[in-house]
Amino acid sequence: MKLSKISRPFLRTLPALFAGVLAWGQGLPSSGMQYLQTIAIPGWRATGSAGNANVDVMGFNPVTRFMYLADRTNHGVDVIDTRTNVVVGLLQMASNSVPNVPLVAVNLQQLAVSDGLKSVYVWDLKAPQAQPDKYDLPSTTTDGMDYDPINQTVYVITDDAPYYLVGISLPYKKITTQTVLPGSADLIKFNPVDGKIYVGLEDADNNNAGAGVAAYDPATDKITANYKIGPACPVHGIDIDPISNIAVLGCFGGTATGDMAISLADGSVLKTFVVGGTDTIVFNPNNRRFYAGAGLNTAATSGCPQSFSTTATKRTPVVGIFDASGPTGAAVREYAAACTGGGHIAGVDPITNFVYVPVSQYPADPASSSSGQNGVLVFRDSTPPAQAPVTQAQAALTAFGSSMAGGTVQFTLAGRRMRLTAAPTGITGPAAWLSVPTTVTNEFVACAVNPANGTAGCSGDLLGDPLIGSVVTLSVDSGSG
Repeated sequence: MKLSKISRPFLRTLPALFAGVLAWGQGLPSSGMQYLQTIAIPGWRATGSAGNANVDVMGFNPVTRFMYLADRTNHGVDVIDTRTNVVVGLLQMASNSVPNVPLVAVNLQQLAVSDGLKSVYVWDLKAPQAQPDKYDLPSTTTDGMDYDPINQTVYVITDDAPYYLVGISLPYKKITTQTVLPGSADLIKFNPVDGKIYVGLEDADNNNAGAGVAAYDPATDKITANYKIGPACPVHGIDIDPISNIAVLGCFGGTATGDMAISLADGSVLKTFVVGGTDTIVFNPNNRRFYAGAGLNTAATSGCPQSFSTTATKRTPVVGIFDASGPTGAAVREYAAACTGGGHIAGVDPITNFVYVPVSQYPADPASSSSGQNGVLVFRDSTPPAQAPVTQAQAALTAFGSSMAGGTVQFTLAGRRMRLTAAPTGITGPAAWLSVPTTVTNEFVACAVNPANGTAGCSGDLLGDPLIGSVVTLSVDSGSG
């Protein structure tokens, strides 16, 4: 059951529309990125040391304002307080682990991390237990993950054949699905527009012939689309703008030099960017910008220093910046890049618009790999929010399939918080909730169900404003697990 797109009262939309047209008529501005500091990571050795600053993806918890970094050098997960930009802890994992993709289920306040071996570990952040829950998967080298708030399920891929997309229900604490993928994959992303999981395929076994994006539908437990791009883009990173339904893909090598933007409506390639060689893509819903951890970038147009190399291929490590907040129907636009050094990961705090980039060396030095310092770079993106502050918005429930549910969702400003209220009808299960894309994250609001008449009352304060033009989903749990 989905809502129609969130909308403001009509009179409030006109000033925002005209302002947007005028702003884009001025031409592309600079990146807006300002370097603030480098956070030192305890346990990392001197710059240039073998195996140093070996990291994977970052995950952000907007409730605690903690940023989690998969730290393979320390075999654990670093915890950074983004209010002070200080490392406040390390979640230690096994000495043979290769931590991947720390992922926060915001509504449950649980942290999932894949160990790069065969398991996923889940910590309860509200009441930390002596040992996290452990889930063993059907294949090895657990890697990319994302959280589906509609089904409250973590999806994780395995890097070794046979390749699986595995669903882990956090409320029911069990593996619920095991779906074979059409090829090797890396990172994945939940899409609130259609409730599907989009899988970045690299198809390494076939020289990237089948590289692209596959769409998995949790409602049918099937791969419903396979958008092939081929060797031009062995997909590693992927993130999605829930307003335009556009994904930006991090092309990690391949025959094209740049990352790509595609329409998730039909898989068509909308734009190929200058910046490429990207491992991770992260989207900031507050300013509607994508950030690319482009450590293998070969484009020299940024003017940034190249990294040290003993081969003919020269790398210019940067954070690529792609903006989705332009006129309706326009492809994502590329902005000037920010210089980094020896880093392929980017994370974002959408509350402060701080961007985090772990690096093995900063600044990059074409003459030496042991100069400078390592750590986590912190940038501030001074770009203003993509939408004006919301004081009121609404969306009408629209049933699909055999569902008979209906109703209206209201968003109103209560003090300094955005409050959601709804009274859906036609509820056929014992539990229901709303999933809401906001300027901070995909948020969750629980509903109290009256099974006697199939009605529910939903109410809760949001961390951010609802994204105008995005889709909200009403979920109903049958209670069967």
